[in-house]
Order: sequence, then C-alpha cells, then structure tokens
Amino acid sequence: MKKTLIALAALGAMAGAAHAQSTVTLYGLLDANFGGFKTNSASASTPTPTIQNLTQTKIESGGLNGSRWGMRMSEDLGGGMAAIGNLESGINLDTGVNTQTGVLFGRRANVGLSSGFGTVTLGRNSSSYDDVSADHAMMGQSIFDPSNVNNGITSDAAQTAVTAVSAAAPVNATNATAIANLLNRGGRTWLGYATRFDNSVKYISPNFSGFSGSAMYAFGENKTTTQDATKSISANLKYANGPLLVSGGYQAEGTRTTLANDAKVENTLLSVAYDFGVAKVGAGFNRAKFKDVFKADGTQLAAQNEWNLSVAVPLGATTLSAGYAQSKGDDLGKSTGFGVQALYALSKRTTLYAGGLSSKAYDNLADKTAAKYVGSDIGRATTYAVGMRHTF
Repeated sequence: MKKTLIALAALGAMAGAAHAQSTVTLYGLLDANFGGFKTNSASASTPTPTIQNLTQTKIESGGLNGSRWGMRMSEDLGGGMAAIGNLESGINLDTGVNTQTGVLFGRRANVGLSSGFGTVTLGRNSSSYDDVSADHAMMGQSIFDPSNVNNGITSDAAQTAVTAVSAAAPVNATNATAIANLLNRGGRTWLGYATRFDNSVKYISPNFSGFSGSAMYAFGENKTTTQDATKSISANLKYANGPLLVSGGYQAEGTRTTLANDAKVENTLLSVAYDFGVAKVGAGFNRAKFKDVFKADGTQLAAQNEWNLSVAVPLGATTLSAGYAQSKGDDLGKSTGFGVQALYALSKRTTLYAGGLSSKAYDNLADKTAAKYVGSDIGRATTYAVGMRHTF
C-alpha cells in the first residue's frame, strides 16, 4: 500500500511538472475609430471632366493595428528546444465579421520548433518582408501613416489578383489594369504587397549581437499539367543595437509559370531608424518592380520608387508623430501623402488616438486628363479619425 501511494505521488508530481512545461496563452487586440473619409475622383463627363466627391462618416476597425484574437502554444521538449504553435484570427470590430472572409485563422496558423538554432514554422505565416515593413515608420503603419500599404486588399485577394495577371496573355491591356487595381493606393501612398502566405515554411534566426534574419518560402500547391505552381519567397536582415535600427526586406510574390509568361511583383526595402531620446526618426526606401507584367503596347510595366520620412516625439503619456511619403513611376504615376497622429496612453494596455491623413494620386488616365481641367484635387483622399486601442 505504501509503495502504491509513493508511486501515485510520483506520477502526480510528474504530471504537474509536465503541465508546468506546457503553456497556452490567449491574447488579443481591439481597435476601433470614428471619423470622416473623403475621396475625389474624375467623372466621365464630356467634353470636360469634373470631380466627384464622396464623403463618408464611419466607424471602422483597426486604426492603429488590426483587431485580432489568438492563442500561442509552447511545450518545453528539453535541451533548450520547444514545440510551438500560433493561431490568430482577424476581427472587424465595426461589423463583428472575420477580417479574412471565410478563413477562421486568417492572420496566422502554424506549428513548429524553436531552439538555439532559431525558429521554424509550417502553415500560414506572416511574410519575412512584412515583419520589417514598419521598421522605418514612426507612425507604426496606422491609418494616418502615408506609407501604410494596408489598403483594404487582403493578402489572399492580392495573391489571387497577381495570379490572374500571371495567367493572362503577356500583351494584354488587362494585365496593367489588374496589377494597378491590385496595388491601388486606397488613400495611402506606397503600393501594396501580400502580408501572409498559405502553405509556407518560415525560418527566424536567433539574435547574434544585434543581427537577426528570416526567410519564408510559400508553395503554391496549384500546379497543373500546363503550368507551374504559384510560389513566393520573402526574406529580411536586421541590425538593432541601442538607438540604431537598420533593416532590409525582399519579397517576390505571385509567380506563376505558364507557356506565355512568369509574372511577379517584387518589393525591395531598406529602413533606417534612430532614437535620439527626445525624438525618434525613421526613413524608408522601397522599390516595387514588376516582372513580365505588360501594358497594352507590349512593353513592361515600369517600377515604382518609394520613400518615406517620419518622426515621433514622446511627451510623457503622449506621443506626437508625423510622416511624409512618395511613390513614383512612369506608368502608375506619382502619389504623395502627409499624415499626423497623436497617441495618449491611458494605461499599459489602453491607448487613445487621433490623427489625419491627406494623400494625392493620379490613379488612371481619366484622372490625369481631368486634372488638366479641374485642378490638383483630383485623386485626393483625406482621413480624419479618433479611436481607442486595447490589448489583452
């Protein structure tokens, strides 16, 4: 009897130790705002085009960050190794629906191993490019940040649109139209990119004296007898030491080989940020390049060169920020934007915010033509909003 009690006690201790070595963390972020959103575009009026104004007063989700909830899992396997997993779902607080329509864990769904060699995950991952995309943005890629590329087009829709372009005939007017629609600025200045990828493997290195890196490869898994699979690659390299941060990112997405072409969108980014204490400044330089994306005349769609400057000034519980961004190319035109924002920390987990953004772009030939007649307000978008973010 005594041996039985000892054995049961030992089993209980082992079970308790095993339980202590496994953790599941529930987390989330809730962000909603109230504001006014105005856009100007060219009408089809003849012989003289006019400006059509659209102003909406709305409650929207995700002013500073996208609303989400998720779970992180970790089990200590011993020897410094752990089994990890992450499930994350996006939420539109204004409607309650899922951000990635029809996908429960559209923001992240992966499992992997973590050890001294780094971290490897399989599943739906954020891209390595996206992981460093905000390093230069002192406004944190909020809705007031002119370099924000979160233009309302989900990564799934982006991949679908690029794939559609890739599958089209090379010399086709819809090629340029489709890619322009995919990368429409949506009130922002820089062009868009896919932030997450299905069927991907991702590696994140350890930190070596401030240096770290990451790489991701996404298998399209849609190969047929006449075309290769849609596949994408992404990578980054970062140096963060004290007040200095320097990072670079690369992403090639939407590749789909056919007998005709192999279209893709490539983004190459360099970011620099420095914290002076009284203020933090950042600068970003990006090149959005198109491969085998053709205009109606058969020539290649020209690349966009993009840059952004921003600053953040902490004043106790308040942080004031401002930024200016530009994107310019021979075919998709020039876009500029200026934004300001103010954050007030009610607590460590709750932040109030307010800001404004004004951007201008010629989105198509009609807008460029109309601008000659009706002035420079064509293609302008303006946003003013106040909101609250809460993390848990």
